[in-house]
Amino acid sequence: MRLCLSPLILAVVLAGCASRGGEWPSLAPRAGEVSPMVPRNVPGLQPCANATGDARCDAAPASAAAPLMPPPAPPPALADVLATLDRLERVLTAVEQAAGPARAALQRAQAAAAGSSPDSAAANGVVMAQAALDSALQPLQAAAFQVAALDEATAASPDRASYAGRIAALASRVALLDDQ
Repeated sequence: MRLCLSPLILAVVLAGCASRGGEWPSLAPRAGEVSPMVPRNVPGLQPCANATGDARCDAAPASAAAPLMPPPAPPPALADVLATLDRLERVLTAVEQAAGPARAALQRAQAAAAGSSPDSAAANGVVMAQAALDSALQPLQAAAFQVAALDEATAASPDRASYAGRIAALASRVALLDDQ
């Protein structure tokens, strides 16, 4: 039965193609199928000068100008840099003050959990103390990013000498806290 249906299906398909005059069906959208939400032009592809219809060239024309790069941002003002440095120093001081007791609590919890089973209350205390330490150190990542960004943004500033030491001190405090 299976062998009998496959030639029949093939005959129906071929008859459908033959009724179109031998043309294969096109995958191009028909009228009414084109959505206005779908962009029809592809950036970087230009119509070919010698092509007809909807053909496109992959190479950009020789007359196309290279895109202009925006000028570099000017260094931040001295007052802004000093305010940012003050804020970052306050953040790092708060992290140092919170991390010290949290680190001590973690060490106490680890000492209390030594030799106990992994599902004991003492082991759960270690997990809670570790979570408290991680929470205390959470602002450190953002502060490290901001110190590095400030260092890069002020590299060409004429006032750099007046606060370069503070940036270096903040970077070393971040590294020390990160190592601990």
